[in-house]
Amino acid sequence: MPIPQTTLEQWSVLRTVVESGSFARAAEQLNRSQSSVSYAMSRLQERLGVPLLQIDGRKARLTDAGRTLLAEATPLIEDMILLEARGRALSAGHEAQVRLLIDSIFPRPQLFAVLTTFQQQYPTVEIELRELVRQPAPDPAAVAYDLAVTIWDITSQHAIRMFDIELIAVAHRAHALHQRGISLTQPTLARYPVVSIQRYDGSPVAPHTQPLASRQWRVNTVEAAIGAVSSGLCYGWLPRHLIQADLAAGHLLPLPLGNEGSRQIPLYLSYASRDRAGIATRAMADLLLAS
Repeated sequence: MPIPQTTLEQWSVLRTVVESGSFARAAEQLNRSQSSVSYAMSRLQERLGVPLLQIDGRKARLTDAGRTLLAEATPLIEDMILLEARGRALSAGHEAQVRLLIDSIFPRPQLFAVLTTFQQQYPTVEIELRELVRQPAPDPAAVAYDLAVTIWDITSQHAIRMFDIELIAVAHRAHALHQRGISLTQPTLARYPVVSIQRYDGSPVAPHTQPLASRQWRVNTVEAAIGAVSSGLCYGWLPRHLIQADLAAGHLLPLPLGNEGSRQIPLYLSYASRDRAGIATRAMADLLLAS
């Protein structure tokens, strides 16, 4: 197997020379002597057999060949810089990645603001993000994760409450429930199909949030539930923040149910193992709790 005759260090020196504009400024930025910078460039061009730099007075400019080759080498330089940074982070006790399970009703702008801040603070830590649909944190022995933001159940004794998501009962503006002109009761609602979110195994999620109904539209994502209601096929309890635009436009209207037309779903943060959580996992937890 052939061995490279040039080094990433030489290519990095070349990039610094080009970006700084001269050997002298590159030497200053790299904290090297100017002669060592010149030697690195001489060796690089010698190994390649093609001139990479054109000296114009005190200015150093890339030749056409140099521009082409440096463009190809730059991703390798960036990868090596990241690799070295990750090595230093691991030696400092940072995890290689943080695995998140997040309920799909968690507001997306809020979530990605957290992830952006985390990535700025821990640029070498990878994030694995998977979504759940209104179910409690799974057994860590069955599903691999570090942190979960889910609904609460009896197994969530050590979960930390975050905030509530409001669900409101809505239907398309042309739905028959809006034509009755009266406050609705549960027996009246039971005559009309309601959207029901189901897991892949067919079991309903958060059944306490669903009214009794003779007919149901069964879906397995919140997006599909919103689509079914927006199409006029059924009514449903949907997250207010996900249908705000449809409410503002009048495409969806709240059902006249009084105080029963709104429900709160609390979200909780759970560690798979708080004792074994690393620095980055704890930092992610703090950002989520502060969001």
